[in-house]
Amino acid sequence: GGQRRVAQPIEKKFACTLEEIYSGCTRQFRIGQRVVSIDVKPGWKAGTKVTFDEQGQKVVFILEEAPHKWFTRDGDDIRWACALSRDQATKGVALSIPTLDGSQVKLSTKGERTYNGSCKAIAGKGMWIKGGPARGALIIDFKVTG
Repeated sequence: GGQRRVAQPIEKKFACTLEEIYSGCTRQFRIGQRVVSIDVKPGWKAGTKVTFDEQGQKVVFILEEAPHKWFTRDGDDIRWACALSRDQATKGVALSIPTLDGSQVKLSTKGERTYNGSCKAIAGKGMWIKGGPARGALIIDFKVTG
């Protein structure tokens, strides 16, 4: 008999910002004559795939995270690099850190030992953990210079 060749899936990458992945968003794409919607759920990870079937041709959309100005994602945690001078690290500083939901986290390093490479985690201020009400942490990575 005649073997039907299965067409290789067509892969298309699409990028969302960390804010969009945090809140969830909808993206629309055209496949042939059809417009399809992808509902990006809060907390999805880079590499998440959504597959559509267009007249026997599989089209796979793959989520990528757009680079962020000041945050990086580490699993369910969000990392923020904080540069301090040696003087600031010794005396302590009051920080106001923006978060992905638009709010600010206030933090003081006064009376704490802050050194190059130290970090502080704030539970519940990171990315949504897929499928639940919990969130990862916001991790502040201290870089001390001078």
